[in-house]
Amino acid sequence: MADQTFNVNCGFFDSINKDRLYSADEMNRPYKRIISNGVFATSKGTPSTDLQTVSASDGLKIIVKKGEGLFADKWFENPVDLYIDVPANSDVSPRRDSVIVQVDKRQNGRSGNIVYRTGTPSTNPQPPAIGTVTNVIEYRIANIYVAAGARNINNDAIVDLRGSSECSWITSLIQQVDTSTLYAQWQAAYQKFYDEETVAFETWLAGLTQELTVSTSVVKYESHYTTTTDGETVIPINIASFNKSKDVLMVRVNNLFATEGSDYTIASDSSKITLTKDLQSGQHVDFIVLQSVIVGDTAAVISSLSEINALVSALNTTVASDTNDTGWINFTLEGGATAFDSSSTPACRKYGNRTHLRGSIKGVTATGTTICTLPASMKPAMDYQFTTAAISSGAANICVFEVSASNGTIKLIAKSGTISNTAELPIATSFIVG
Repeated sequence: MADQTFNVNCGFFDSINKDRLYSADEMNRPYKRIISNGVFATSKGTPSTDLQTVSASDGLKIIVKKGEGLFADKWFENPVDLYIDVPANSDVSPRRDSVIVQVDKRQNGRSGNIVYRTGTPSTNPQPPAIGTVTNVIEYRIANIYVAAGARNINNDAIVDLRGSSECSWITSLIQQVDTSTLYAQWQAAYQKFYDEETVAFETWLAGLTQELTVSTSVVKYESHYTTTTDGETVIPINIASFNKSKDVLMVRVNNLFATEGSDYTIASDSSKITLTKDLQSGQHVDFIVLQSVIVGDTAAVISSLSEINALVSALNTTVASDTNDTGWINFTLEGGATAFDSSSTPACRKYGNRTHLRGSIKGVTATGTTICTLPASMKPAMDYQFTTAAISSGAANICVFEVSASNGTIKLIAKSGTISNTAELPIATSFIVG
């Protein structure tokens, strides 16, 4: 009986008289099954700055760092740091802009671009839309909060979206991402909460003097401080009129609200705070002071300031819950798994509503092997799978692990080829906590 033959897509083949011509999409097709789209992570132990957006510390300017990635299945490289002027915001409401990686696949485009897109001012500003043009593929790598009348863009106004659902990391087959530079800005969920609470607070504050029964106003002062050396704990407030016994003080460290007592104490002369944990060079501390200016009966004002204190306390409690950091906790390994070496001990960390994994293991050769069980507080919202590569003697076999939402176990569920007992299996991923 003759064979039945059915044509499928396959390539590449030698061309004879130009009978085999391939498009750019066909040339890029092999990437899809090997590497996902996103920003290339740097080697383990190296800060992840590829395509990072940071303040230029020069008025309304930002920098998009040089770096590489794979976007729309095409290689992408920004060879030098880009300095971008942020458009001024002359509106009375704040604005949220975006930095975007763009691949223009149209015939009149055929290019890769870094795009700065301006949002629309609003009391609750949203980032501008992306990916609205056919064959123009876009990935959002940062959001920029531009306050009304802003004169500077500091790092605390920049939300880094690399490694989020907006723009993933690529760790390749043999490397894992070092997230040491990301925790200060990995806060998409917190940022949404903070923006909503800020709008509510500002609206309430604006109407405060209208509700008081005396001639009273509430004055807001702000100051900003950037650390210059590692290990700083004593931070000047730089608001001369602040009096800790009369005024309301709000403190943000790297855009996260700090709580008096557990996170800092105020000096008796109201000139500075002392943090319970030291900061590294280049980190940011912001101060907001609310003061009342009173003419007449003060009872209503004192009552209103009590409401402010209660609001701040509630906000601090919620933020502390949303940004809780467990620090790295080493795995208790199971099923014959051991750390690959002393510098890659597997560990887990819960930061806010995400669990992060790092390290490398060996000694796992068979599917169905459970390598560890996560603490109950770190289990994923649903069963979560991630892919890594078993590296041995220059060869790499793909492995798939599953993190169980019901019991927190991490199990090898699939592999390609044979895995040796000494092969290195990197563990580097993160997921939403259930």
